[in-house]
Amino acid sequence: MDELNVTPGLLTVWRAVPRGVEQGTPQGVEGAAGWVVDGRAASYVQEAHIAGALAGGRGAERDPAWLATAFELPREARAEGGDTGGGGNGVLEAALLAWIDRHESLRSRLVPEKTSRGGLRRDTLPVGGIALRRTAEGNFTCGKSLASRIEEVFDAETDPLDWPSFVFATVEHTDGHTLYLGFDHSNVDGYSILLIAHEIHELYAAISSGTRAALTEVGSYLDFADIEREYAALVHTEHAAVVRWREFLGSGGGGLPEFPARGRGERGDRGGERGGPGGPGREQIGGCERLLDADAAHAFQRACRPHGGNFLTGVLTCLALAAREEEQGEGEQGEGELREGELEWESGEFRALTPFHTRGDARWAHSVGWYVGLAPLRFAVRRGDSFADILTAASTALDGAGEMAAIPFPRVSELLGRRLEPRFVVSYMDMRRTPGARRWGEWKAAALRSRRVHPDEVYLWVNRSYDGVHLSFRHPATEPARHAVSRLVAGTGRLMRRIAAEGVPGTAVHVQNVLPRDLVPARQQEPAPC
Repeated sequence: MDELNVTPGLLTVWRAVPRGVEQGTPQGVEGAAGWVVDGRAASYVQEAHIAGALAGGRGAERDPAWLATAFELPREARAEGGDTGGGGNGVLEAALLAWIDRHESLRSRLVPEKTSRGGLRRDTLPVGGIALRRTAEGNFTCGKSLASRIEEVFDAETDPLDWPSFVFATVEHTDGHTLYLGFDHSNVDGYSILLIAHEIHELYAAISSGTRAALTEVGSYLDFADIEREYAALVHTEHAAVVRWREFLGSGGGGLPEFPARGRGERGDRGGERGGPGGPGREQIGGCERLLDADAAHAFQRACRPHGGNFLTGVLTCLALAAREEEQGEGEQGEGELREGELEWESGEFRALTPFHTRGDARWAHSVGWYVGLAPLRFAVRRGDSFADILTAASTALDGAGEMAAIPFPRVSELLGRRLEPRFVVSYMDMRRTPGARRWGEWKAAALRSRRVHPDEVYLWVNRSYDGVHLSFRHPATEPARHAVSRLVAGTGRLMRRIAAEGVPGTAVHVQNVLPRDLVPARQQEPAPC
């Protein structure tokens, strides 16, 4: 939030309550009318997320884990009906309620209770079963103070152990209105966040004009979670994907990958599963860098395709080469140079985890939920390899990765009898296909994430939009980590610009993707991890 240019103004917070709950009744009250016991199971990622929160105990201070979006609303948007009452029927309120009705997962809660299908019981409210209660927080004249207050609200009211674990805010200012929506991760994934601005704008326009919103029908994440749970329960310890996970762990000394480039002075001790550059409880920091403009992004993709690669495998190749150079101490080299260092790269391969969406069926395409699985990624980056060699290796490594991601990561951990915690994750998303993407600039749309405290996680998000390619990142707040990550990002950008300008040699390779129909990512020009 503190990196967002927040326009000051009048802040109003909107909280969901079960319809019929009188003003002043505690939100999420267990006995509220309307909740119906729902036999559909929690997804594995939801259960693991909530179990992690429960481990600290109810009422415990825990790190927030929210995702959020902010965007401008039509200038005429008003929160009609009073400052604190729940009975207003303004267009904005109607649009927000219609959006909640559209996505059943927001009308459902998970209660810790042992069932035949996990450790959580699901209760659900029907369509129309939610009202919104508004509270005017006052007028803010300082954007930074306002951003801080919105972040405080998100931190406090997106608790995965309470319902609702989401909260909305509007800011009325001289330029119009801005809407902020924050959700605990159990409700949404990154792609869900990108869908929100378009849907609420469409609903607002339709309600204003008395027409039907131009939105496709969506499936319920609750149905997906139930199907996934049934499928994952059939996976056993000798399933091919589980065997590949076991081999992946074994090839890395028994642990998951960590960030490959440690920075000078950090080359000695790599620590254990929780070791790393940050130390216990280290606050994470991050940033975002533009790697390519739109024209260069097209040129980069065209350069990779004749050699069996695509945009994602090209990005991974550049990351691997930049990491090798940083590990070898070659960070001072000139623009786009690929000369070898005097030292052998410590591991000789690039290792990371990469997320894939699991929106395999058309009904999940625009559904709000946590449709993400993790896959292991490992390919050689040997001395003397050309870009095309590594591009081929990266493409081969991704072959079948979607099948592995279709098995929920917590289920893999369960089958392997290991507590596995991702530490180095590389995500790619082509956001151009997202409904409304061409209007994000007009709406001043932004995607946000909560702060993170972790001793050694490094996350990289490569996002392609109509404006080009950006790399967002976070890492432990230490100078060695900052140095290593910033150099890796800069080196990756240099290599991508070189390939866009000069092209690459290479050998073609065919990448296949086979998954169960209900869970397979839709075939696209590029893989679309999230």
